[in-house]
Amino acid sequence: MRPAIMLAVVAVVVTALSFLLVPRRAAAQDPSPFDRPLAIGGYATGHAGSYLAGGVGGRLRWEPLSWLGLETYLEATLVDWDGGFRHDYPNGFNAFIPIRLGSSFRVRPYFGFCDILSFAEPAEQGAPRADDILLGAHLGVGGEMAVHRLWSAFVDVQFNGYAGHDRTSRAWTGGVDEELDFFWNVQLNLGMQLHFGAL
Repeated sequence: MRPAIMLAVVAVVVTALSFLLVPRRAAAQDPSPFDRPLAIGGYATGHAGSYLAGGVGGRLRWEPLSWLGLETYLEATLVDWDGGFRHDYPNGFNAFIPIRLGSSFRVRPYFGFCDILSFAEPAEQGAPRADDILLGAHLGVGGEMAVHRLWSAFVDVQFNGYAGHDRTSRAWTGGVDEELDFFWNVQLNLGMQLHFGAL
């Protein structure tokens, strides 16, 4: 099994097990975690499109208004890459609209901008690398379910588009083209988040 796929599988299993560690399901009399303005979360992520990748991510969220939220995120992924070892670090921010559908569930359409710090290392020690920075934008929709007065589980489906350089990586060398190219992928996130801050 390729490292990127294996990491994605492990991350999904760990995230799924975390659901079992939540102390109890939110009761009707408990305040909703969605009433709190801040949240920090972790998630497993998988990407498929111009390339395959899997990894983990974390995000920090602030909802200054009932109809607007902002968040920043950082991910670490392994990419299915022939001829070497490629590891990417997507990061960026989102603006989203939280839409409550009852006391314990909501959806959030969102969009944002991002970049990827991408490192491709040939297998041979000391061989030229093929590193790049990809710049892009994304949009998606997420679903969130309250599982405790401070915790929620979430799933996101996101489309990413990036401008970057085509690269090659072989056992003994790597190269980066001069012209910009377009890359895309569809991303799936599955995770948990802790909500905090004054009600």
